[in-house]
Amino acid sequence: MKKIKRNGKKTVLLSMFLLLSLSVWAKGNITPEVIDKTAVYSGNDLGLSLSENTATLKCWAPLAKNVKVLFYTDSKNLEKPAKKVKMQKDEKNPGVWVANEDVSSYSYYQYEISNPGKKAKVCDIWAKSASPESVATQIIDINSAPEALPEGLKYDTSWGTKESYYNPFGQNGKESKSYTDAILYEMHVRDWSHVEVNDTTGKFKEIADGDKIIAHLKDLGVTHVQLLPSFEYAEKASSKLYNWGYNPYNYNVPEGRYVTEGYSDGSQAVKEMRYMIGKLHENGIAVIMDVVYNHTSGTGDNSIYDLTVPGYFYRLNADESYSNGSGCGNEVATNHAMVRKFVVDSVRHWMLDYHVNGFRFDLMALHERDALAEVYKACYEIDPNVMVYGEPWTGGNSLVKFNATKTTVDLITEDMAEDVNGVGCFNDDFRDAIKGSVFNPAAGGFVQGSFGGIMKVMSGLTGSVKGKGGFTKKIGRSINYVECHDNHTLFDKLAITEIGKNTNGDLFELLSDEQMTQIKKEDKLAAALVYLAQGTPFINGGQEFLRSKKGNHNSYIAGDGINAIDIEFKQKYADVYNTYKALIAFRKANSGAFGGNANASTEMLDSGLIKYSTEKFVVYFNGNKAACEINENGRQVLLNETDGSFSLASSAKINRVPGTGFIIIQK
Repeated sequence: MKKIKRNGKKTVLLSMFLLLSLSVWAKGNITPEVIDKTAVYSGNDLGLSLSENTATLKCWAPLAKNVKVLFYTDSKNLEKPAKKVKMQKDEKNPGVWVANEDVSSYSYYQYEISNPGKKAKVCDIWAKSASPESVATQIIDINSAPEALPEGLKYDTSWGTKESYYNPFGQNGKESKSYTDAILYEMHVRDWSHVEVNDTTGKFKEIADGDKIIAHLKDLGVTHVQLLPSFEYAEKASSKLYNWGYNPYNYNVPEGRYVTEGYSDGSQAVKEMRYMIGKLHENGIAVIMDVVYNHTSGTGDNSIYDLTVPGYFYRLNADESYSNGSGCGNEVATNHAMVRKFVVDSVRHWMLDYHVNGFRFDLMALHERDALAEVYKACYEIDPNVMVYGEPWTGGNSLVKFNATKTTVDLITEDMAEDVNGVGCFNDDFRDAIKGSVFNPAAGGFVQGSFGGIMKVMSGLTGSVKGKGGFTKKIGRSINYVECHDNHTLFDKLAITEIGKNTNGDLFELLSDEQMTQIKKEDKLAAALVYLAQGTPFINGGQEFLRSKKGNHNSYIAGDGINAIDIEFKQKYADVYNTYKALIAFRKANSGAFGGNANASTEMLDSGLIKYSTEKFVVYFNGNKAACEINENGRQVLLNETDGSFSLASSAKINRVPGTGFIIIQK
């Protein structure tokens, strides 16, 4: 403002701009495009700011005729407010409403927003703590209030600043890490809580305080857990119904069902989620949050965002219906300036206030490339070792333009240094080439003896880089996987192709001993392709011990009988588990060869036989059921299926690759 005062021309232009803005508001003709030209707010103080007993509240509601704050004494009686305060327009910032109030007698608040044709009570969308179900916003500074601060943590002892942020991946920034150094592992809180507690709807504390889950992750060698959505989604805290959580309701507070049952204080949700993350950090495991900024669970009266600024947070068709590129009824408009700001502020909140170490973007292609660039740069400024990646596709026809896809992922950070990890994406080409199309359950891939996609397997092994049949210039941006929460588990997919038809039920009972032996070989071969490839390896929790969902390919509401983890499989199929464990240990011990080696090469020796050379190792992958002859000298790497260790055999002439198998040789 001082610079403008010293420049007469700028002063006149600014005055004209504000007058034009106010005239537009008076007429009520405010479209998202007008809002983006006249009412963008750049401050970092939207929502609640506390100074002792005084609260400053800033509500961004550019369409509102008036806004009131409704104050409550507790979260159990939100029907009748204890006090109402009329908010005032911020004269310098169109669209912003302000109130200052002594809140020593109050614990929660709502906004009563009067938009054209609609008055609604709504939780503050910029809130950091809320009552159960996000009905009202809690009046609290979550980074100083004792009730929001977990005790008994070794590392995560303060929150809210870059200086207090913690990431075990790269020793909290002391080491520069590549994505290829990560071992990613997907988990759903409820699925895994059943390992510790039989009858549960999933709890943060069950993950943190259990003696089995974190021990399992450490034993396997995981560096990062990717948690399925753990922010507040649409299911009620009292509901026992199962859901993955891809139905967002409030992006900035923890999911209430994962908090100790019967809680009424929003700070308890903050405390318990922080506690879980801190316990994972103590054990050297970083945390990635699965975020669903592409759509919300509902619109209109079922969206706190629509109730705050109707129509602004979503892409609308010409007839003002909601564009549905998510396949879930709407898509969030990150092309709108304040929506983009909201997402950037939100990821910063999760990093600074919870020490989340990365983000997996659901339906990432529903976001513009420059929106993802802003997100990544904001995260990178906090932690250069942050991981940001996502699904490079949409869920349907979308209005998004210049979006983040597999072929444009490099453009997201093209103006940053070449050594920046950037934004990665799931490599569905590699996935389907290995095990067969996810859209055709009975179709096989390389591991089942179908070699139509063998060139994509070879490209995936060398990092899917441009010039080698791939899509990126940066090894590591390819997230290599064959199973995630979506579609069939790897075991179910392999079982269905072995049976020869799509089927549900207990697939183990439908398989002969010979078929089970073959499926185990296929599973281990798929694991070897993922863990020995250049790029970033990812598996779904339970994949390492033949997790089955009884043939259910879309289990998002299927219940615990389908989704709950059966940890006994770890012992029952110990040979599979220990193969995964040994592959991870071997990869870590030879990170120069397996991960980010730009000199790795592949050669197709015969139908279904790939020779893969990287640094001092050569690996043969055989997708044929019959053994293949080779001629190689060296020391074979032996993966111990009893304890998950690896060792080197004596130097010898090696002339055979087992059927549906692989062999690693140190030259």
